[in-house]
Amino acid sequence: MDVGEHASRGILRSVEAAGDVQVERALVGMVNGRDVSIERSACGPVMAGGDVAITQGGCGPMVAGGDVTITQGGCGPMVARGDVRFEQGGCQSVIAGGGVTVGPDAFVGMALAPRVTVEEGGRVLLGVPQALAFGAACGLVCALVRRALGKR
Repeated sequence: MDVGEHASRGILRSVEAAGDVQVERALVGMVNGRDVSIERSACGPVMAGGDVAITQGGCGPMVAGGDVTITQGGCGPMVARGDVRFEQGGCQSVIAGGGVTVGPDAFVGMALAPRVTVEEGGRVLLGVPQALAFGAACGLVCALVRRALGKR
């Protein structure tokens, strides 16, 4: 990986690069780059034009233009253009253009993708059908509340 920016053992407000970003043993407020690698670190929001790999770390919300791999880590809500894979980690919610694979000892709250694969020991709380039903129910409740408040 050709590294454009490298953050190691520190606390940084943000790391931004036109190229790749590698964060190791650091606490970073925000990360923005092409391919992003986070190892044994914690980051706030992550914006990546390409792939993201998290190993023994975590981040807040994430937007990735490519594939995402999380091993022994986690993140907040995620939108990824490519495939997403979790192993011994988890995520709040995932919207992926490719497939989502939830490996051993991994957890995903909600997964929306063309393919969702849950391997032995993995868990998904809401898959595509349940997430669509949940969204429809929330929309109905919001419409009923709005209508009730509008009559006053």
